[in-house]
Amino acid sequence: MVKRVLFACLLATIAGCANVPPEPPEVPDIAVPEPEPLTPPPQVEQEPLPAEVEPPPLAEVIEPPPKVKAAIVLSDRSPAFEKVATELAPLLDQTLLYNLSDKSLSPEDAFAAAAESGAAVVIAIGRPATQAAAAWSTIPVVYCQVFNYERPDELSVPVKGVASLPPLSAQVAAWKQRDPELETIGAILGDGHEDLLREATLAAAANGIELQYRIARSDRETLYMFHRMAPHIDGFWLFPDNRVLSVPVLEQMVSIAARHGVRIAAFNDALLEMGVALSTASVEADIAATIVTVAEKIVAGDSDAIPELTRLGKVRIATNPAAGSSSDTYAAGETGAGGPKDRL
Repeated sequence: MVKRVLFACLLATIAGCANVPPEPPEVPDIAVPEPEPLTPPPQVEQEPLPAEVEPPPLAEVIEPPPKVKAAIVLSDRSPAFEKVATELAPLLDQTLLYNLSDKSLSPEDAFAAAAESGAAVVIAIGRPATQAAAAWSTIPVVYCQVFNYERPDELSVPVKGVASLPPLSAQVAAWKQRDPELETIGAILGDGHEDLLREATLAAAANGIELQYRIARSDRETLYMFHRMAPHIDGFWLFPDNRVLSVPVLEQMVSIAARHGVRIAAFNDALLEMGVALSTASVEADIAATIVTVAEKIVAGDSDAIPELTRLGKVRIATNPAAGSSSDTYAAGETGAGGPKDRL
């Protein structure tokens, strides 16, 4: 019995020993190398933040100069006068437009009203308006579209003119460009245009043309002189001198010119219908711009520096429809290059 108990205890002890896990084998120590210290990244020198920059100032707005206050006085409602007035309107601070052919107001009252309106200058268009302005205006005057201006001996205000003719040099150059065979031209005027004839002679010579001119005292004398001149010239330069020219005489001159093959260069496009070969007319926009330039100088107090007659800068050339109608505008100094070269 005792043996059985001892044997059972022995089995239990063996069983208990079997349930105890064996000790793990010893693991040899492995030397782990020390990690190398990390190299810090290179220091990048940072640019300083820009200081606050003020935005550039807005571009200065340049105000255009104020327009000249002006009163426009027309001699009548002729298209040549009204076209200039139309071109002037947007260029001026216009205070008054008066037509002398309207008898509802006397010229004296019209110019008094112009002064009372605050106008700084009167612009007279045409001979009657210019004569009335010289007599009645109490403010400075700029006149245009007047070929024969008789300046009064005494003037109470400055009176300055704008040429009625386009630049003569541009006229001759364009004429010669259209008619290369042109060698001799004639002209007939009344007295008092010595400066004009001198300029015309130089302009013709610069283009290889001889100018022959005569001084007449009436339209009948003009016709007589032209009759004798026609066989010896290629062209005739017609100037708007109403003292020695009339419509009936002009009609006869055109007929004589046709018989002798003389090409007439006139001063107005309307004369093309009468049979002249060429029109060398002024440009209304050029007249208006020149008037405003003179008026601005007067208002600025520079009247003494302004010539008695300021020249224009452009010419409009038109040919007779029978010769192949064309129309071009040239500035002074241009030769008309690019225009038609057909013989008139």
